[in-house]
Amino acid sequence: MTTTPTPRPKQGRLSAAERRKKIIAAAGEVFVEQGFSGARTKEIAERAGVTEAFLYRHLSSKEEMYEVSVVEPLRSGFAALAYDIQGYYDTIDEPIAFMNAVNERCLRFYSEAAALQAVALYSELGNGRELYERALKPILDKIGVLIADRMGWTERGLESDLVRRAILGAQWAIGLDIMLRYRRMDLPQAAERLTLLFTSGIRRDLVQS
Repeated sequence: MTTTPTPRPKQGRLSAAERRKKIIAAAGEVFVEQGFSGARTKEIAERAGVTEAFLYRHLSSKEEMYEVSVVEPLRSGFAALAYDIQGYYDTIDEPIAFMNAVNERCLRFYSEAAALQAVALYSELGNGRELYERALKPILDKIGVLIADRMGWTERGLESDLVRRAILGAQWAIGLDIMLRYRRMDLPQAAERLTLLFTSGIRRDLVQS
């Protein structure tokens, strides 16, 4: 007795939105690996499983591909980071608990977004400088003000900009290290250690009071 093989179900066509999403993901991969100048639209099309002609039906230029796959996600990520830290500021009054929440959220963001940051800020320094000044620095400055105020560092005469650079710089460096060394890290534990480093003076004040 012979059996008739069950036919494989046909793959459904991707919707226009799904196809665009796949193209953007492919573009992001290529830009991260090769930078803006080194990226080729032909390779982006191949990774997305489309022709170059079809690629340009969705995104009109290499610059637009870079914008939607690298710059927009990075800008949105920073905006979400600032939104969450504002939420911590509004709901967590205790300074050390606030600092710990900020550290863990920032470490998670910087480790996940390290590759996008590297290509967006450093692969083309002119474009990176403009992106930083126009879109990212205002967000980082706002975060610095929130941290300095909640921790009481403003009252002690520390500039919020200096605080922001010191704290977010440490978090950025850790995220970069995770990406470049393919490391795994216990982020909650790392956040606690950073909090201890940044709040040692506050802890002494609490004990003395």
